[in-house]
Amino acid sequence: MDTSLHLPQPLGPSSNLHRIHETSAKFQRYQLLLRRRWWVLLLTASLGVCIQTLRISSKPNSYISKAKLVAGGRIVANDGAVNWQEHLMDFYGTILETVESVQMQERARVRVKTLNPDIAESAVEILVNQTKGSAIFNVTAIGAEPQYTQTFLDALLDEFMASRQQAREEGTARALNTFAETVVKKERDLQEKSQRLTDFLKANDAVQINNNHNEAASFLLGLKARREALLSEQRDLKVALEDIHANMIERELSQGSPQPAGTTNATKTSAVEGAGASATATGSAATKAVDNGAMTAAMTTNERDFLDTKKEIMRLQNSRTRLLRYFKPSHPDVIAVDEDIEANRQLLENYAAEILKEKQARVATLDRQVRVFDAQIAEKQREALELAAKLAEHQNLLEEMRAAKQAYDEMFKRVQNFQEIQDIQTDQVTIQERACAAFQDVPKIVQPLIIGFIGGLVFGALALLLHDRLDDRMNSFLEFQSLFPHESVLGQIPEQRQRGDVTLLRQNDDRHLYAEAFRNVRSSILFKNWPGGRLPKTILVTSAVPNEGKTTVTSNLAITMALAGSRVLLADCDLRRGGVSELFKLPGTPGLSEVLRGKLHWRDAVQETGVRGLDMLARGEIFDHISEVLLSENTREMVREMNDEYDYVIFDSAPVLVADDTASFAPKMDVVFFVVRLSSTMARLSGKALSLLYDRQVNVGGVILNRSDINLQEYSYYNYASYYYSQAANRSPQQGGKS
Repeated sequence: MDTSLHLPQPLGPSSNLHRIHETSAKFQRYQLLLRRRWWVLLLTASLGVCIQTLRISSKPNSYISKAKLVAGGRIVANDGAVNWQEHLMDFYGTILETVESVQMQERARVRVKTLNPDIAESAVEILVNQTKGSAIFNVTAIGAEPQYTQTFLDALLDEFMASRQQAREEGTARALNTFAETVVKKERDLQEKSQRLTDFLKANDAVQINNNHNEAASFLLGLKARREALLSEQRDLKVALEDIHANMIERELSQGSPQPAGTTNATKTSAVEGAGASATATGSAATKAVDNGAMTAAMTTNERDFLDTKKEIMRLQNSRTRLLRYFKPSHPDVIAVDEDIEANRQLLENYAAEILKEKQARVATLDRQVRVFDAQIAEKQREALELAAKLAEHQNLLEEMRAAKQAYDEMFKRVQNFQEIQDIQTDQVTIQERACAAFQDVPKIVQPLIIGFIGGLVFGALALLLHDRLDDRMNSFLEFQSLFPHESVLGQIPEQRQRGDVTLLRQNDDRHLYAEAFRNVRSSILFKNWPGGRLPKTILVTSAVPNEGKTTVTSNLAITMALAGSRVLLADCDLRRGGVSELFKLPGTPGLSEVLRGKLHWRDAVQETGVRGLDMLARGEIFDHISEVLLSENTREMVREMNDEYDYVIFDSAPVLVADDTASFAPKMDVVFFVVRLSSTMARLSGKALSLLYDRQVNVGGVILNRSDINLQEYSYYNYASYYYSQAANRSPQQGGKS
């Protein structure tokens, strides 16, 4: 027999195994919930079907009339051309909302009452939907009277088309008014811009403004060019003057200092060459002035004479050089040449002095001319800026007038074409089919009933799930193991489906599953790895709350231990409501209460049960202050004597959460077994009771799960026991052998 589910769980189970327990526990919990509460789903599904049936049967007769609208494009004239223009999709939503609106239905009701006063008024429901992938709208009217329903639908369509026509006419009038106001506004703007341009031209030189040419700016450019030429000539003259002054200073210094013999000609030659360089620079300046187009057209007479004299000196120096090849410096020919050179040099100096005076005068003249040009340039700059500002203002005014005229012309053209467009355009929506004759609406039966059935099932499932969320009772071993993974389970006691109290076990009990469950608990106790290897002898069995089958479990456990050949004493320690004596059908007094109060010795209160090896100590009379008596030294001595005389002493105690009796007496026991009734005990109460025992330093040796559902998959192994015993019962006495 597979007993792996009933053996104590090892400490610290793996997280994977714990997750498997949780998943299996949830599945079994829902499976058990469905098996026990299947009638809730059937009830809610039936209720849903009944509600749908009642709704269908109570619905009054109704009649349906249908019509169709089609929405498309429109003919639009644009720039003299007639085009077909499609409408956007959001236009369809407007049609749906308008036809179904309360205002439109009220107008239709008034129309029917006015045109057909003899037709009795009744309520009509309007539904509009669009045919998928098209611009066709199906308008459905549902009413109690067929004639009024059809007439109402026709009136609704007529009012809808009339409202569109009215809206279009009002829109046209508003648009025309807007266009007219805009045209008048733009005409005024054009007149204002034109008047501003006219006033500007009157206040300024119209010829110059219309030519759009800034003559002052052009003249200013010429003045600046001429001024720049004068400044260039002035700079060249100043450079030439500086060179002449430098040569003259050098000559004076050379004449004032003592000179050795034979150096006079050299000094004079140097001075003449300096004057010649100055004259050459002056000539270069004059030449540059001519090249640049300055006021002086060519060199002056002194400058030309200066250059001619310089050439003559050079010619004489060349003649002197040739004479010196043949004659000495004192030769008359050489001396004559020297005298000519000296005379020309004196003349050259005179020319240089005149040129210097002329250049200085020219520099002064240029300074005056530059100042005159500066004044003229400043004046022309002012005139050019003023004229440029006027030209810019004129251009802006001209552009504004052109833009205003263009806007006016465009708006005027739109106003002229607007009425033509409105005359030829057609409405986007038309009536494709008028309201048909109303026919009776045959209600659908199958679909509402299916919806009611499915809705009832869903409601029932939600109710069961909500009930399960609020209910924390444990239904199976796996569910208990997932909530209390560190608690050792000694075994599961199957539920006995019989009326009245469950009878105690017998020697040859035909309740094979029930008997095997207690034998399995006995084996778990005998072969468990107890601390120190010492088998517990004093055992207390308790539970969290009453009505968990604790007394029956305790009594059957004592019988099972005695049937194994042990001497067992079963004591009823539930001194308030103990019922062990009633199960064995023995007197309830005297018992343990009299022993604890010292009225007699415990051996005198022990009774034989009829089961070999099993004695019983009844509860006795009820009294107060039980916890104080259980904490006394006499109680400890009594337990020690019982331990010495019997193999096992098993106490049935009160529930932990009901009284303090068990929590006070349990620490004196070797071990405490905790009974949990599946599908009845709340997990939070069991956890609270176990925590209380652990806080009192109680050795909780394991948990016994009572009234387990044998239909669960985890309990299916018990079928092997049933099969085994049924085979043994059917076997004839002659069929011996081993099994």
